[in-house]
Amino acid sequence: FPVTIALLTVVVLLCFSSELWSQTVDISGNWVLDLGKSRLASSSKNFRGSIFIITKHNDNYRLLRYHMAGEKIKRIGFSLRADGQTRRLKILFKSKLERTSAGLVASIWRKNFSNVVTYNLGTEPNELVADEYFKSPKDSHHNIWVFKRVVTE
Repeated sequence: FPVTIALLTVVVLLCFSSELWSQTVDISGNWVLDLGKSRLASSSKNFRGSIFIITKHNDNYRLLRYHMAGEKIKRIGFSLRADGQTRRLKILFKSKLERTSAGLVASIWRKNFSNVVTYNLGTEPNELVADEYFKSPKDSHHNIWVFKRVVTE
């Protein structure tokens, strides 16, 4: 009987701590890709880096993404609300952002296309890991993007 209570207590604490973590973790900031730590299955030949700028206001997240290849810089931006509700994104896509024990999961999809990215803090201070699964008729890949937060004092 005491073992059951102890086990139940541990399970409740784990559930509470993972829920608390997913509500309090802050991934906002300016993030620069660490190519040495990242595992990119798909990137262009001239790919030289990426910058993510993530801002948060309540449950609303805004991502500006800059991919640099050769002399070109490709910018894309979008906003998502972390409430798990499906919404339209850029007219063509459906999207949702949900909190899980693993972090924040951003999903963007339409017919024959999906991109699912789990964002969580890495093992080192000021490290962000974006674990991406992409699928379309022309490409399918799994990328693990590791970013370092730009810290200004």
